[in-house]
Amino acid sequence: MPVDVTMPKLSDTMEEGKILKWLKHPGDRVAIGEIIAEVETDKANMELEAYDEGTLAEVRVPEGESAPVGAVIAVLAAPGEGVAKGPAAGAGKAAAAAEKAAPSARAPASAPGAAAAAKAEAGREPFRPTVVRRPEPVESRGAAASVKASPLARRIAQERGLDLAQVTGTGPGGRIVQKDVEAALAERGGTPPAPAKPAAPAEPRPAAESRVELSRIRRTTAKRMGESKREIPHFYASSEIAMDEAARLKEALAALEGEYEGLTYTHVVLKAVGLALTRVPELNASYDGDAMVLHQAVNVGVATAVDDGLVVPVVRHCDREPLAAIVRQARGLLGRARSGRFASDDLTGATFTLSNLGMLPVTEFAAVINPPQAAILAVGTIRETPVVRDGQIVPGRRMTVTVSCDHRIIDGVLAGRFLRELKGLLENPLALVL
Repeated sequence: MPVDVTMPKLSDTMEEGKILKWLKHPGDRVAIGEIIAEVETDKANMELEAYDEGTLAEVRVPEGESAPVGAVIAVLAAPGEGVAKGPAAGAGKAAAAAEKAAPSARAPASAPGAAAAAKAEAGREPFRPTVVRRPEPVESRGAAASVKASPLARRIAQERGLDLAQVTGTGPGGRIVQKDVEAALAERGGTPPAPAKPAAPAEPRPAAESRVELSRIRRTTAKRMGESKREIPHFYASSEIAMDEAARLKEALAALEGEYEGLTYTHVVLKAVGLALTRVPELNASYDGDAMVLHQAVNVGVATAVDDGLVVPVVRHCDREPLAAIVRQARGLLGRARSGRFASDDLTGATFTLSNLGMLPVTEFAAVINPPQAAILAVGTIRETPVVRDGQIVPGRRMTVTVSCDHRIIDGVLAGRFLRELKGLLENPLALVL
C-alpha cells in the first residue's frame, strides 16, 4: 500500500519546514536509509532519510515551498502500484510516474475510476515517521545502495571503503548493523572504528491523555490573561506587613457578630486597599492610548474561584463604605458567585483587583493584571514567624503582598507609595473602622 512521507517536527518551536532540494524524483526507486530530500528548519538544514522502500510516486511539496509539521510532502508506492492524486503541487508529475510504472493500472476518467481512486486513498495504511539526520556525503549509486543497512553501519562502511553488498546482515530482516560492519572489517584485517557513543535514551512515551474542553469562563480568562501578558509590561513590588494588630481587630469585631458576622481578612484588606488607593490614585487608573484615566470611584474586584474557572465580582466604593457594609456586599457577591446567578452589574466597573490566596499555604505570588486596570494586588497567607521587637525575639504574624503594575503609566515609586500606605493601614487598623 502507499506510504505517506510527512514533514517531521524537529524542535519544540518548529511549525513548518521548507523543501530545499528533492534528491529523489517521481519514478525513482527509494531504499531504506536513502536520503530523499534536504529540508530547512528553524534550527538547521537537515536531510530526510527514507524509512520505507518503494517508488517515489508523488511529490506534493515542490522545492522552495514550505509545509507544516505533519503534512504529507511525498508518497511512496510499491512497484506496480498506483497512487491516487493528492491535493498539493506536484500531482501531475506523480500521476505520470505512476502511469509509467504501472500501465495496467490505468483507468478511464469516469465516475467508476474516480470511485476506485477514492477507495485506494481510503485504504492507505497510516503513515510512518521519517527518520531525520544531519547532512552527510551520500554514497555513490551501486550494489551497496540497495542493501538494507542502518545509517551508522552505512557511514562506517563508506569511511572504511567496505562494500556492503559483501556483508551479511544480522539485524531485523537481514538489515546490516554496526557490529556486522565491524566484523567484516576485522576479517579483512582493517581496524574497526572506535565504538560510537551510545545514543541518548529515547524519551518515554506520554501516558494516555484526555482532552477537556474549556468552559466559557476559562476560555474568556485564557484570552484576557494572554492579552494582558502580551500587551501590558508588568512589573512587581512586594512588601511584608505585620498583621498582629489587624488580627486582633478582626477577632474582636467577629466576636460582635451582627453586621460583622462572617468577617474575614479579605474584607479587612479590601477596606485598606480602598483607602490606600485614595491616597495614591495613580494605581486606581487605566491606560488609554496616550493618556492615563484616573477613576473617581474605587471599585475593587475580588478574584473568586468557582467550579467553571475564575470570576471577579466587584465590591463598590471601598474607600467610602464602612467595613460592615463591605462585609455585606462581599457576602452577597460570594453567594451569587456560588449559585452562578450574578446581578447585571456584579462583574463590571472594577478599577483595581484583589487576589487573595491566604486561605492556602501560599506565602507570596504575583498576579496578572486584569485589563483595562493598571494594577492588581496579590495577597499571601498570614504566617507565624519569629520577629524582633524591642530587642527581643518574639512570635509575630506576617503577610506578604505583591502589587503587579502596568509600567506604561505606573513606575516603581508609585508602587512603593501604595504599599507604604497599605502597610500603615493594616499595621494600625483603627482607621479601617473609624
